[in-house]
Amino acid sequence: MRSKALHHFPHISFKGEEKLLWNPVLKKAFKNLPEERVRLQLVDYLIEESGFSQHRISLESPVKLPRDKSKSRTDLICYNDAFNPLLLVECKAPEIRLDAKVALQIARYNQQVEAPFLLVTNGLSEFWFSQENEALHFLDVIPEPFNSSQTVDRNFEYWSKRGFAGKNSHPQTRIWITESCLSLFCDEVSTPKFFSFEGTSPELGLANYYQIFEVGENNRLALSLSSTPFGATRLNAILNNEGENVALLSVSLDLVASEEPRNTIIHSASGFHHLDIKDEIGFGFEQELASYVTAISDLMD
Repeated sequence: MRSKALHHFPHISFKGEEKLLWNPVLKKAFKNLPEERVRLQLVDYLIEESGFSQHRISLESPVKLPRDKSKSRTDLICYNDAFNPLLLVECKAPEIRLDAKVALQIARYNQQVEAPFLLVTNGLSEFWFSQENEALHFLDVIPEPFNSSQTVDRNFEYWSKRGFAGKNSHPQTRIWITESCLSLFCDEVSTPKFFSFEGTSPELGLANYYQIFEVGENNRLALSLSSTPFGATRLNAILNNEGENVALLSVSLDLVASEEPRNTIIHSASGFHHLDIKDEIGFGFEQELASYVTAISDLMD
């Protein structure tokens, strides 16, 4: 089934200019790696939407399996009120296909954990099982303790903690940023995708989740809002033509709000240019972000 955590996102923290993942259970920062993002997306769903207490979630618990020379570690275990194992979770990176081999792996771990429910997820899809007398039974519905039970308040602070909004963002931008994040990343039909953009300037905040828009026959536009190490917010756009990224646009929303003319950069095969996006496409905070998709794409093409 489609992952319930698909529209949840890890907390982030900055160490200098490096964006790290913040684990609210272990109270530690980790490298921004695919499998860790998937695990923390699930943690965010369990705490924020399922209402599961973070004090009944453990990560990296050691298990000693028969015939294994060293101990393995579980990705995540949820416990019931009596602190008996209730759910064992195996997390994989999004590009990893979930198959019988993954189910067999989690079943082996459960020989030691003995949880009645099991979950394997890659952040996009997930498979739930119950286990009785060493037999796995596929579930086509989520077990009741892990269903959605409360509404998440996705306000500006929510998006700031997850790396989409800079904590020092100009007051004029905050409502627009919040509404834009809701539009981009909370549409139940959409599938946000994480792009890393290794080697790019941390000041641009390019590494983040993006929403993809079809613009024309061969073009796709990826849009994101990202916090920077300095607490600002940038609107980033990547134009893809026939599978190749051909242009980058990055807007400083704080400079736009402050009426600074050199608020946007475009990098493409023709070079690196500064411009005023307000003059170019009439960009402002009175209209929703979706209304600018075509104009941004045309400006980059």
